[in-house]
Amino acid sequence: MSTHTAGFQLRRSERGSLLFFTVVAAAYGILVAVGSAARIVSVLSAPTVEAQMSAVFAVPASAVTGAATLVSGSFDSAQLVLADVSTTARLLLAGSALALGLAQVLIAGTIVFTSVGLVRGRPFGRRMTWLLATASITLIAGGLLGYALGTAAQFTIAAELNPDPVGSVFPFAGGFDLTIVFVGVVLGVVAAAFEIGERMQRDTEGLI
Repeated sequence: MSTHTAGFQLRRSERGSLLFFTVVAAAYGILVAVGSAARIVSVLSAPTVEAQMSAVFAVPASAVTGAATLVSGSFDSAQLVLADVSTTARLLLAGSALALGLAQVLIAGTIVFTSVGLVRGRPFGRRMTWLLATASITLIAGGLLGYALGTAAQFTIAAELNPDPVGSVFPFAGGFDLTIVFVGVVLGVVAAAFEIGERMQRDTEGLI
């Protein structure tokens, strides 16, 4: 019995789609890396800092001039440009940008390496399984860390804007977008599926 392992053959359209996804993911990763680096440099060195803050204030009645009547309205966030921000707040903002940026670059890198593995016709290799598992854990940890640092930065800035932020327009509050964490969970499930596929591939090696 032959021990040759035959990889599956992709159709031209499938190969083209995978190459397209690879190029798009690589371009996205590069753009995110450049943008994150620029954000970090700006936060640490620029005289002013941009910060997305949680906010609680009502929409003024003067904002409506048409036929419709404003009954009530409120804002829950504000984009601020701040000066004289503490080093602590700057470091927290930079750390958040770094963690979230690396997480997004990791997503792009995982897509690239997975697509390349599929193009080569052997997607269920041990290296691919370990890549997906590592990416899953890193994304979950990096996503949680990034948003935790961002929330800490908002708390710090809120305290610097108002000595009594409890009654301020900018309270002690932060927002969490768990999309990156969810992607990490999905990659963990995919890694488990790849582990099963790898075992099946080993079991069928040598069969023609």
